[in-house]
Amino acid sequence: MRRYIIALLAMPFLAAANLKAQKYTFQHSSLPCLNKKFTIVAHIFRDSLGNAGATEDAIRTAVEGINPFFAPICASFEICEFRYHDNWQHDVLEDPDTEHPQVLTKYHADRRINMYFITTFTSQFNHCGFATLNGIGMPNNSGIFIRKDCINARVFAHEMGHFFSLLHTFEGSGTELVNGDNCTTAGDGLCDTPADPYEDGEPLSNYVDNECLFINGKQDANGEYYNPDLGNIMSYYECDSCGFTWEQLNKMAQAYLNSAVKFW
Repeated sequence: MRRYIIALLAMPFLAAANLKAQKYTFQHSSLPCLNKKFTIVAHIFRDSLGNAGATEDAIRTAVEGINPFFAPICASFEICEFRYHDNWQHDVLEDPDTEHPQVLTKYHADRRINMYFITTFTSQFNHCGFATLNGIGMPNNSGIFIRKDCINARVFAHEMGHFFSLLHTFEGSGTELVNGDNCTTAGDGLCDTPADPYEDGEPLSNYVDNECLFINGKQDANGEYYNPDLGNIMSYYECDSCGFTWEQLNKMAQAYLNSAVKFW
Protein backbone atom coordinates (compact mmCIF):
# COMPACT_ATOMS: atom_id res chain seq x y z
CA MET A 1 0.00 0.00 0.00
CA ARG A 2 1.41 3.39 -0.96
CA ARG A 3 2.06 5.66 1.97
CA TYR A 4 1.59 9.42 1.83
CA ILE A 5 3.27 11.89 4.12
CA ILE A 6 1.69 15.22 4.90
CA ALA A 7 3.02 18.64 5.76
CA LEU A 8 1.53 21.54 7.69
CA LEU A 9 4.21 24.08 6.85
CA ALA A 10 3.10 27.37 5.38
CA MET A 11 5.75 29.87 6.43
CA PRO A 12 7.46 32.06 3.82
CA PHE A 13 10.88 30.71 2.90
CA LEU A 14 13.86 32.59 4.24
CA ALA A 15 16.05 34.24 1.65
CA ALA A 16 18.95 32.15 0.39
CA ALA A 17 21.39 34.55 2.03
CA ASN A 18 19.91 33.61 5.41
CA LEU A 19 20.12 29.87 4.84
CA LYS A 20 21.80 28.25 7.83
CA ALA A 21 23.30 24.80 7.51
CA GLN A 22 23.36 22.65 10.61
CA LYS A 23 27.02 22.39 11.46
CA TYR A 24 26.87 18.66 12.17
CA THR A 25 25.61 18.09 8.63
CA PHE A 26 28.99 19.02 7.26
CA GLN A 27 31.25 17.37 9.82
CA HIS A 28 31.43 14.28 7.62
CA SER A 29 33.04 13.93 4.22
CA SER A 30 31.51 10.59 3.32
CA LEU A 31 28.18 11.70 1.90
CA PRO A 32 27.44 10.20 -1.53
CA CYS A 33 27.54 12.60 -4.46
CA LEU A 34 24.62 11.85 -6.78
CA ASN A 35 25.76 14.35 -9.41
CA LYS A 36 22.14 14.47 -10.54
CA LYS A 37 19.73 17.19 -11.62
CA PHE A 38 16.18 15.91 -11.20
CA THR A 39 13.52 17.20 -13.55
CA ILE A 40 10.03 18.10 -12.39
CA VAL A 41 6.76 18.18 -14.28
CA ALA A 42 4.48 20.76 -12.64
CA HIS A 43 0.79 19.94 -13.04
CA ILE A 44 -1.57 22.86 -12.41
CA PHE A 45 -5.28 22.17 -12.11
CA ARG A 46 -7.48 25.07 -13.15
CA ASP A 47 -10.49 25.91 -11.02
CA SER A 48 -14.12 25.90 -12.18
CA LEU A 49 -13.67 29.38 -13.68
CA GLY A 50 -10.58 28.38 -15.62
CA ASN A 51 -8.11 30.17 -13.34
CA ALA A 52 -4.70 28.58 -12.75
CA GLY A 53 -4.26 30.11 -9.30
CA ALA A 54 -0.49 29.66 -9.42
CA THR A 55 2.25 31.25 -11.49
CA GLU A 56 5.11 29.50 -13.21
CA ASP A 57 7.58 32.06 -11.83
CA ALA A 58 6.53 31.33 -8.23
CA ILE A 59 6.91 27.59 -8.72
CA ARG A 60 10.30 27.97 -10.40
CA THR A 61 11.51 30.25 -7.59
CA ALA A 62 10.43 27.75 -4.94
CA VAL A 63 12.15 24.89 -6.77
CA GLU A 64 15.36 26.90 -7.09
CA GLY A 65 15.13 27.64 -3.38
CA ILE A 66 15.38 23.99 -2.36
CA ASN A 67 18.63 23.32 -4.23
CA PRO A 68 20.93 24.58 -1.41
CA PHE A 69 19.40 22.00 0.93
CA PHE A 70 20.31 19.14 -1.41
CA ALA A 71 23.72 20.48 -2.47
CA PRO A 72 25.65 18.31 0.07
CA ILE A 73 24.62 15.20 -1.89
CA CYS A 74 25.17 16.90 -5.26
CA ALA A 75 21.48 16.88 -6.16
CA SER A 76 19.43 19.70 -7.65
CA PHE A 77 16.03 20.20 -9.22
CA GLU A 78 14.53 22.08 -12.15
CA ILE A 79 11.14 22.42 -13.82
CA CYS A 80 11.17 20.82 -17.25
CA GLU A 81 7.52 21.31 -18.13
CA PHE A 82 4.27 22.90 -16.97
CA ARG A 83 1.07 21.05 -17.74
CA TYR A 84 -2.34 22.66 -17.24
CA HIS A 85 -5.39 20.51 -16.62
CA ASP A 86 -8.99 21.69 -17.01
CA ASN A 87 -10.43 19.02 -14.73
CA TRP A 88 -11.53 21.43 -12.00
CA GLN A 89 -12.89 18.58 -9.89
CA HIS A 90 -9.31 17.60 -9.09
CA ASP A 91 -8.53 21.17 -8.06
CA VAL A 92 -10.22 20.29 -4.77
CA LEU A 93 -9.23 16.83 -3.61
CA GLU A 94 -11.80 15.52 -1.17
CA ASP A 95 -11.24 11.76 -1.06
CA PRO A 96 -7.57 10.83 -0.60
CA ASP A 97 -8.24 7.12 -0.97
CA THR A 98 -9.68 7.39 -4.49
CA GLU A 99 -8.88 10.77 -6.04
CA HIS A 100 -5.15 10.86 -5.40
CA PRO A 101 -4.51 7.48 -7.08
CA GLN A 102 -6.71 8.60 -9.97
CA VAL A 103 -4.63 11.71 -10.48
CA LEU A 104 -1.37 9.76 -10.31
CA THR A 105 -2.64 7.26 -12.86
CA LYS A 106 -4.15 9.74 -15.29
CA TYR A 107 -1.60 12.56 -15.36
CA HIS A 108 1.69 10.96 -14.36
CA ALA A 109 4.76 11.66 -16.48
CA ASP A 110 7.08 8.65 -16.33
CA ARG A 111 10.54 9.02 -14.80
CA ARG A 112 9.91 12.60 -13.77
CA ILE A 113 9.11 14.02 -10.37
CA ASN A 114 5.45 14.95 -10.70
CA MET A 115 4.20 17.86 -8.60
CA TYR A 116 0.47 18.58 -8.58
CA PHE A 117 -0.83 22.02 -7.60
CA ILE A 118 -4.40 22.28 -6.34
CA THR A 119 -6.47 24.91 -4.56
CA THR A 120 -7.32 22.87 -1.49
CA PHE A 121 -7.81 19.47 0.04
CA THR A 122 -10.88 18.34 1.92
CA SER A 123 -11.96 20.54 4.81
CA GLN A 124 -10.69 17.93 7.27
CA PHE A 125 -7.22 18.06 5.72
CA ASN A 126 -5.68 21.48 6.27
CA HIS A 127 -2.07 20.66 5.51
CA CYS A 128 -0.01 22.33 2.82
CA GLY A 129 0.74 19.15 0.96
CA PHE A 130 1.74 15.54 0.99
CA ALA A 131 4.09 13.27 -0.92
CA THR A 132 4.46 9.59 -1.74
CA LEU A 133 6.88 8.25 0.86
CA ASN A 134 10.02 7.08 -0.98
CA GLY A 135 8.44 8.10 -4.26
CA ILE A 136 11.96 8.29 -5.66
CA GLY A 137 11.88 4.49 -5.65
CA MET A 138 8.63 4.44 -7.62
CA PRO A 139 9.34 6.62 -10.66
CA ASN A 140 6.30 5.44 -12.59
CA ASN A 141 3.59 6.02 -10.00
CA SER A 142 4.34 8.62 -7.35
CA GLY A 143 3.88 12.30 -6.77
CA ILE A 144 3.83 15.38 -4.60
CA PHE A 145 0.66 17.42 -4.02
CA ILE A 146 0.93 21.09 -2.99
CA ARG A 147 -1.73 23.65 -2.16
CA LYS A 148 -1.44 26.73 -4.37
CA ASP A 149 -1.27 29.03 -1.35
CA CYS A 150 1.73 27.10 0.00
CA ILE A 151 4.16 27.60 -2.87
CA ASN A 152 7.44 28.28 -1.10
CA ALA A 153 10.80 26.57 -0.80
CA ARG A 154 10.39 25.23 2.71
CA VAL A 155 7.19 23.37 1.85
CA PHE A 156 8.80 22.07 -1.34
CA ALA A 157 11.92 20.92 0.52
CA HIS A 158 9.84 19.23 3.23
CA GLU A 159 7.75 17.30 0.71
CA MET A 160 10.79 16.43 -1.37
CA GLY A 161 12.34 15.03 1.80
CA HIS A 162 9.39 12.67 2.14
CA PHE A 163 9.65 11.82 -1.56
CA PHE A 164 13.26 10.80 -0.87
CA SER A 165 12.15 8.56 2.06
CA LEU A 166 12.43 10.87 5.10
CA LEU A 167 9.93 10.78 7.95
CA HIS A 168 8.96 13.65 10.20
CA THR A 169 11.29 14.37 13.09
CA PHE A 170 8.28 13.88 15.38
CA GLU A 171 7.34 10.47 13.99
CA GLY A 172 5.79 8.54 16.87
CA SER A 173 5.05 11.76 18.76
CA GLY A 174 7.24 11.22 21.79
CA THR A 175 8.20 7.56 21.57
CA GLU A 176 11.85 8.41 20.89
CA LEU A 177 13.92 8.87 24.03
CA VAL A 178 15.82 12.10 24.55
CA ASN A 179 19.05 10.22 25.31
CA GLY A 180 18.86 8.49 21.92
CA ASP A 181 18.83 4.93 23.26
CA ASN A 182 16.09 3.92 20.81
CA CYS A 183 16.90 6.37 18.03
CA THR A 184 17.19 3.67 15.36
CA THR A 185 13.80 2.13 16.11
CA ALA A 186 11.67 5.11 17.19
CA GLY A 187 10.98 8.57 15.84
CA ASP A 188 12.31 8.99 12.32
CA GLY A 189 14.82 6.17 12.81
CA LEU A 190 17.78 8.54 12.60
CA CYS A 191 20.12 9.33 15.46
CA ASP A 192 21.29 12.84 14.59
CA THR A 193 17.77 14.29 14.67
CA PRO A 194 16.91 14.93 18.34
CA ALA A 195 13.72 13.42 19.78
CA ASP A 196 10.71 15.57 18.94
CA PRO A 197 7.47 15.38 21.00
CA TYR A 198 5.22 17.31 18.59
CA GLU A 199 1.82 15.76 17.92
CA ASP A 200 0.20 16.47 14.57
CA GLY A 201 -2.80 18.74 14.98
CA GLU A 202 -1.67 20.47 18.15
CA PRO A 203 -1.12 24.26 17.97
CA LEU A 204 2.49 25.18 17.35
CA SER A 205 2.10 27.79 20.09
CA ASN A 206 2.11 24.90 22.56
CA TYR A 207 5.70 24.19 21.54
CA VAL A 208 7.43 27.41 20.48
CA ASP A 209 6.99 31.06 21.35
CA ASN A 210 7.12 34.04 19.00
CA GLU A 211 10.91 34.07 19.18
CA CYS A 212 11.15 30.38 18.27
CA LEU A 213 12.18 29.25 21.74
CA PHE A 214 11.01 25.77 22.68
CA ILE A 215 8.57 26.14 25.58
CA ASN A 216 6.89 22.73 25.79
CA GLY A 217 7.33 20.88 29.07
CA LYS A 218 6.70 17.34 27.85
CA GLN A 219 9.00 14.63 29.18
CA ASP A 220 9.94 11.29 27.65
CA ALA A 221 9.53 7.88 29.29
CA ASN A 222 12.70 8.50 31.31
CA GLY A 223 11.47 11.84 32.61
CA GLU A 224 13.88 13.85 30.43
CA TYR A 225 12.80 17.08 28.76
CA TYR A 226 12.80 17.36 24.99
CA ASN A 227 15.03 19.71 23.05
CA PRO A 228 14.12 19.17 19.37
CA ASP A 229 15.83 20.71 16.38
CA LEU A 230 13.47 23.58 15.56
CA GLY A 231 15.15 24.38 12.25
CA ASN A 232 15.11 20.93 10.71
CA ILE A 233 13.28 20.81 7.38
CA MET A 234 11.37 17.67 8.42
CA SER A 235 9.95 19.27 11.57
CA TYR A 236 6.77 21.33 11.71
CA TYR A 237 8.25 24.22 13.66
CA GLU A 238 8.08 27.45 11.69
CA CYS A 239 11.57 28.56 12.66
CA ASP A 240 14.80 29.10 10.72
CA SER A 241 15.32 26.68 7.85
CA CYS A 242 18.58 25.05 8.87
CA GLY A 243 18.41 22.15 6.45
CA PHE A 244 18.87 18.40 6.73
CA THR A 245 21.22 16.50 9.02
CA TRP A 246 23.99 14.23 7.77
CA GLU A 247 21.94 11.08 8.34
CA GLN A 248 18.93 12.59 6.57
CA LEU A 249 21.08 13.52 3.59
CA ASN A 250 22.66 10.09 3.49
CA LYS A 251 19.26 8.37 3.72
CA MET A 252 17.95 10.42 0.80
CA ALA A 253 21.01 9.65 -1.30
CA GLN A 254 20.74 5.94 -0.55
CA ALA A 255 17.03 5.96 -1.41
CA TYR A 256 17.92 7.11 -4.91
CA LEU A 257 20.98 4.89 -5.30
CA ASN A 258 18.98 1.83 -4.22
CA SER A 259 16.00 2.53 -6.47
CA ALA A 260 15.51 -0.14 -9.12
CA VAL A 261 14.54 2.29 -11.88
CA LYS A 262 16.25 5.65 -12.02
CA PHE A 263 14.67 8.98 -12.86
CA TRP A 264 15.92 10.70 -15.99
